[in-house]
Amino acid sequence: MKDNTINIAFCTDKNYLEYVAISIKSIQLNNLSNNIQFYVFLHDVPANDVEKFKKLNIPIKTYFIEKDQLEQYQTEHKLKHINQSMYIRLLVPRLLRNEVDRFIYLDADVLCFQDISSINNINIESVVCAVVSDSLNNNNLVKNINRLKLNSTNYFNSGFLYINTKNWCDYDIENKVNQILLKSNNAQLIYPDQDALNMVLYNKVLYIDNKWNYLFTWMNETEKQNFFYDSEFLPFIIHFTGARKPWYKEHVGLAQNLYLFYKHFTPWSDKPLKSYLSKMRVNDYRIYAKNYLKKGNIFKGIKFFTQYLLLKYIKKNYNS
Repeated sequence: MKDNTINIAFCTDKNYLEYVAISIKSIQLNNLSNNIQFYVFLHDVPANDVEKFKKLNIPIKTYFIEKDQLEQYQTEHKLKHINQSMYIRLLVPRLLRNEVDRFIYLDADVLCFQDISSINNINIESVVCAVVSDSLNNNNLVKNINRLKLNSTNYFNSGFLYINTKNWCDYDIENKVNQILLKSNNAQLIYPDQDALNMVLYNKVLYIDNKWNYLFTWMNETEKQNFFYDSEFLPFIIHFTGARKPWYKEHVGLAQNLYLFYKHFTPWSDKPLKSYLSKMRVNDYRIYAKNYLKKGNIFKGIKFFTQYLLLKYIKKNYNS
């Protein structure tokens, strides 16, 4: 008899634990009739935060990843938000091999909106994992394919991986990815582990419907305010790619409203949203200006656009 348990793994450090909890709650509330087992791999998470996390009262097995298991990944990278904990996903299939034969890996910045039991109908016996394309735009895919010299017609996003644990281990994926990541000359890797996974797995994956990992950055502004009300379109999982996450108080709208709904059912329900302003990048000021002007807030629109031009000028002169 086939085991229909849906196994789902997350990896996090202390900075993302709250967001993992909210993601898990969104999955649970949309899958009350399904048997789901969560596996959460923790790195540098204080004991009191772990106790708080356990108050979710959901079937979750926690694993602690020690510092020495990630020390090899201490490399500088131009993407400032990248830290060691993102590499834990490479270890998970090996650590779970004796527990599950297949599982879904998810990034922390996702919300679930549908019953996901149909994942059990996706056959991954002959592949290492099922994946979703990283773009709806073929030109974007071609840029990544050419950049990495992939012998492939597609390039996947690693925020969702439906993994066959035995095949992952038999093909020695962890070590093969590490051989690419730990090279001293890997400047072509813009998205380190995602790029390396594409280079190793290009002919060992099954591309599935993009509703399993629908990127928020694929939507225009109108779609971002309407997606939840379109039952035919509504994805299983929305992945909040990009810097403007719904957990920042400035990023108001439907996504944040839904995020707050799921947050309400977690031990972090009374924690106020953080501000994004201290993390603003140059291009963020331009986007903020555009959004405020569209809403008719001329003063704030001009304010943010002026800041954008000033910072762009400073950056240009600094680089020259």
